[in-house]
Amino acid sequence: MPPRTARKASGGAPRATEPTSPANKRKTNDTAELSSPARRSKRVKSTDELKAVSAGSAKTNGAVKEEVKEETKVAVVEEADDKLAVTEKSTTKKRKTKQEKEAEMLPLRARTPGLRMFVGAHVSAAKGVFNSINNSTHIGGNAFALFLKSQRKWDNPPLQDDHRDQFRKLCAEQNYDAAQHILPHGSYLVNLAQEDKAKAKQAYDAFLNDLQRCEALGIKLYNFHPGSANQTTHSSALTRLAKALTAALTATTSVIPVLETMCGHGSTIGGKLSEFRDLLALIPSDLHPRIGICIDTCHSFAAGYDLSSPSGFKSFLSEFDSLIGLHHLRALHLNDSKAPRGSKRDLHANIGTGFLGLRAFHNVMNEKRFENLPMVLETPIDRPDPSAKAGAKKASTVADPRVWAEEIALLESLIGMDPEGEEFKGLEERLSEEGREMREKQQEQYDRKVETEKKKQAKAGQRSLMDMMGGSKGKKGKKQEEESEDEGCQSHSEE
Repeated sequence: MPPRTARKASGGAPRATEPTSPANKRKTNDTAELSSPARRSKRVKSTDELKAVSAGSAKTNGAVKEEVKEETKVAVVEEADDKLAVTEKSTTKKRKTKQEKEAEMLPLRARTPGLRMFVGAHVSAAKGVFNSINNSTHIGGNAFALFLKSQRKWDNPPLQDDHRDQFRKLCAEQNYDAAQHILPHGSYLVNLAQEDKAKAKQAYDAFLNDLQRCEALGIKLYNFHPGSANQTTHSSALTRLAKALTAALTATTSVIPVLETMCGHGSTIGGKLSEFRDLLALIPSDLHPRIGICIDTCHSFAAGYDLSSPSGFKSFLSEFDSLIGLHHLRALHLNDSKAPRGSKRDLHANIGTGFLGLRAFHNVMNEKRFENLPMVLETPIDRPDPSAKAGAKKASTVADPRVWAEEIALLESLIGMDPEGEEFKGLEERLSEEGREMREKQQEQYDRKVETEKKKQAKAGQRSLMDMMGGSKGKKGKKQEEESEDEGCQSHSEE
């Protein structure tokens, strides 16, 4: 907090210097009176906290400004023409009314009973994991994901017993099957394929702690990213990942780690389905029933798989079954893609607005082999803040859960819908138009990147040919570029 200082009013004389003796240290001019009393807020507890400061002499037209800060209230006293005008600035946020709070608690849509497809979203678990249940009910979700603890730091407090009990109680009361339709998401910090021993132990300890929390909460599925090889080979990274998974499965009893398909950027593991086959081969067969896979539609599409056309979707599932086995499929993340197929970029878009399009999600919602699996939305829900000041340099946004409520309703409506009928065609056209500008922008960026890569490859090939012919020896110490300037996989960040 800045120091309290006395400042001169415009055109006023300087304040007279007071003696520093104890008797005169805090001298008060009894003849000076406030012509208009200071307004007091409800948060100011005493008039002693707002002190009027007068000049040392009646002839002195000094001006004094003193700031007294109590909690978040700031009172500024200004003197002008021998009169004090008191104004107050408040930094407190406007409190919500009782009606506003009650309106926020009302469900945005009712959960649809009797469905075999369990759709929901990755909801907040702020202030306790049990709050995720009410947040899922609020948007009409029949399944949901959550973070079991902060996913952006290593050190977290242990799971509280009352939080555990409330979670189990609310699951029973609101009819959520924690063993089948709740899919916690692991920390973004954890990389079980990490080569550094100290970092690998830190990652494993955090991973195991999450698995133990799952078992305490009655949750059976736990989703996480396979990790990255970094500067090592993929095969050595898979060996380290398999070793960590084997140890974690041995240390627990019922929870199933569910590895997520990835976009294939850089050294990330999980872009190709064959990598999961290779991983399973490194894990003892008796532990295979406790290894699951989660298909992220955006990630697999960005990795190059066709999920949009019925034939491409069928081919993808056939490859999944032959390489891994569909019995390992335990969950899905439902996200459209801002980037084109094969871009290797993890950019989630709202359902039907991206390059996957609505047809991909019609394929998903009408695939009988996906029945009873948790299907979790990780689509963006940040929308412009209606209360933001006009003309602000940076547009502020707020999370709008109505987006998820509407997308859940949309996905459920696709069950049994004729993809060649007018209803589907109308939805497809409307959503496609909503995302047209976004897709055009991303396509342009992708095309530029592809062209740049072609030029780099052509230049590198020409240099190699010259080296072979002895036409260029190159400069020592010059470092070749190994990777393109891609933004890479970007994890969802609503939390």
